[in-house]
Amino acid sequence: MTDSSMNSVPDSILDDHPVDAGLRAELARGDMALSTLTPVLTHFLSTHDRSLFSDSIIARVRGMMRSAACRLLRVEAEEIGANDVFAYAENRADALAEDLATHAAFLSHCHALSIEWQLADRLRGRNGIDPVLSPLLQSLIASGDGDLSDAAMATLAAQARFIEQQKRMEMPLAELPEDQFAHLIGVWRRQREDVSDDLASTVESRIRQMRSENEARLSLLDRTFQGLGARSDVALSLTHAGAAMFLTALGHRAGQERDIAVVSTNDRQLVRFALSLRAAGLSPAEARAQLRCLHPDATLPAAVDQLTTQDARALLSSSPFGHVE
Repeated sequence: MTDSSMNSVPDSILDDHPVDAGLRAELARGDMALSTLTPVLTHFLSTHDRSLFSDSIIARVRGMMRSAACRLLRVEAEEIGANDVFAYAENRADALAEDLATHAAFLSHCHALSIEWQLADRLRGRNGIDPVLSPLLQSLIASGDGDLSDAAMATLAAQARFIEQQKRMEMPLAELPEDQFAHLIGVWRRQREDVSDDLASTVESRIRQMRSENEARLSLLDRTFQGLGARSDVALSLTHAGAAMFLTALGHRAGQERDIAVVSTNDRQLVRFALSLRAAGLSPAEARAQLRCLHPDATLPAAVDQLTTQDARALLSSSPFGHVE
């Protein structure tokens, strides 16, 4: 823990109390696991051992990166007048996808999306929670608030597309956050040194125009969540809000990057997930209910019960993965 992060932690957390020390130790172990995600994923993605495709997460991440590469290369092919746009992209997609796999942020984002899809699919099978139309979205669509209803309707359509795209392991360029889109363009430009600046600018401009025509799913989820205003706590129920809206709400309310909130649902991150729930303002009983929804056999660490919302936020903020930049 750095000096700056130590200064941000309340005295109640810094006391030499075995409970607090235990939480800090568990969170540190979770940090260690998160820090190894990128190198482990990079290792698996760089091998051509087909047996690795038995791991659906690795296969999905690989598929998304190749999908993004193909979509960009098709635009390039169209701009240069290639005879077969699809063949042009297919022949170059693997090389671009391999370079993308060396960028931790891009890789981590694809990994988080694959975990989100897996979570939504698991909740549908175990709890009967529709991955597209949750009770919350249904109520917002029927509400008398026109702006919120429109945002919820657009979110519903975007979520339906996301589920289908994940089934096909696709990554539409319009759905990439701006920083990840910039990563993609930067990797492509460095790899394709034979592409002129004029052509590169034209390709990027075309894709940006395509991106501007449709609001991305993550942006729509944010807009719908913000529209809830003082009622935003209703989105902190997996069974009511559904996985997508719940994860957006958890990120906002706990002061976490959404991708980190997604990864915290993994069974190796139970302490981070429990702290996030408390940091989001849930009572110990409410936090236990959400934890059991994801991990029926897990128990909320007793020490988490004793933390205030502010203490839980401060403890998360002391982690290198624990705050929004």
